[in-house]
Amino acid sequence: MVAGAMLGIGIFIFPPVVAEHVSGPLYFFAMWIVGGLAALCGALSVAELGAMMPRAGGDYPYLQEAYGPGVAFAAGWLQMLATFPGSLATMAVGAAAYQVPVLLGGDPVATTSLGPLELDATRMWALMIVLALTALNHIGVIVSGRTQLVLTMVPLALFFVVSLIVVGGVGPEQLGAIHPGEPPTVDGIARAYLPVYFAYSGWNAAIYIGGEIRDPGRTLPRAVIGGTLTVLILYMVLCAGFLSVFPIDKLAEVGEAGTAAATEIFGSTGKITVTVLILLAMLGSINGTVLTGSRVGFAMARGGDFLRQAARLHPRFGTPVIALWVQAAIAVVLIMTNSFEELLDYTSCAMLITGSLTVMSVLVLRRRKPRLARPYRVGLYPLPPLLYTASSLFVLIVLIGRGDPSVFAAVLWFGLAMLTHRLVRGRERR
Repeated sequence: MVAGAMLGIGIFIFPPVVAEHVSGPLYFFAMWIVGGLAALCGALSVAELGAMMPRAGGDYPYLQEAYGPGVAFAAGWLQMLATFPGSLATMAVGAAAYQVPVLLGGDPVATTSLGPLELDATRMWALMIVLALTALNHIGVIVSGRTQLVLTMVPLALFFVVSLIVVGGVGPEQLGAIHPGEPPTVDGIARAYLPVYFAYSGWNAAIYIGGEIRDPGRTLPRAVIGGTLTVLILYMVLCAGFLSVFPIDKLAEVGEAGTAAATEIFGSTGKITVTVLILLAMLGSINGTVLTGSRVGFAMARGGDFLRQAARLHPRFGTPVIALWVQAAIAVVLIMTNSFEELLDYTSCAMLITGSLTVMSVLVLRRRKPRLARPYRVGLYPLPPLLYTASSLFVLIVLIGRGDPSVFAAVLWFGLAMLTHRLVRGRERR
């Protein structure tokens, strides 16, 4: 499930964005390696949390234990308003903008007038993807889990094969001549790292359904760490494949790297085949996000921080249907009101904030609750949580310094939620 949640639009759409901000293959690879190592540090950290407290809701219960109800409330609301609906919206728009038009033989930027709604075709397809996969998760974890397995394993296996063929058979001299190029600016590093960070998101997916997994003390660490390592290796192979087809300056211009590379190597037939595989991978990532994200609203409702109705499970399917459809509704609003770039920046900044808080809770709980049973302990402690948090803070500080509106929006939501929690709890005490 972790690999399925991670393997989405990022590795296909974002390599050109990263190439635009760095000038040489060496720095290009460095960005993806650093992002992968940061994701692995995060995965090692949350594996300890998930094994120690296997509960539904992911970050929310861990933040409650580590920082108290105020921070957990604010982070939970940020995840419900930005992280998960924003991820759904970003991935759905990406799939609708790049993959769907290729399969339909249309122009990725073509628009369709839909009367008073004035929605373009890309947004309509994105809405249908979100609503369809939410409906799938509505009818049960088993059904969505089996779908997730198919959407993950088929493209995962074939991408490995295709990537190895590409690296071994097309332009290996370009890979052999890796040069650093001009050093990127600090701002360029931050702008390149943001899409890389999004591409690796999903490394913590399994902890969101920890309460629904058998033997979580053993299963969760294996799922989180194994899935992250698998995706890290696959991303490196795919990046090598892209650079074996396109020089770094050309890669920055191709739009969507996966389909462009397939067209260059295999022609029109290969283009359609690879596009289908990429779309399957994207749908798998969206499906995994629908599944995990809904558990945040469910956990918050059970803790009294969200609508009580959202804590109810469907009597037949056993799924948190209210939380599922609230998440879908927020994603729909984001799709209708934001561009792809705005969705990416807004969502990534929210992820940086909540992810850092969750990973750092490993340090906090080691000090506050040292006697809690820990079936798994993060190796090389405390380096993984510190390295992950340092990389996230670096990007946030650079974005704040350049006045990026996305980071201010994420910080504003978090601050308003903290203030709301204090006001509400203050009135309750009176």
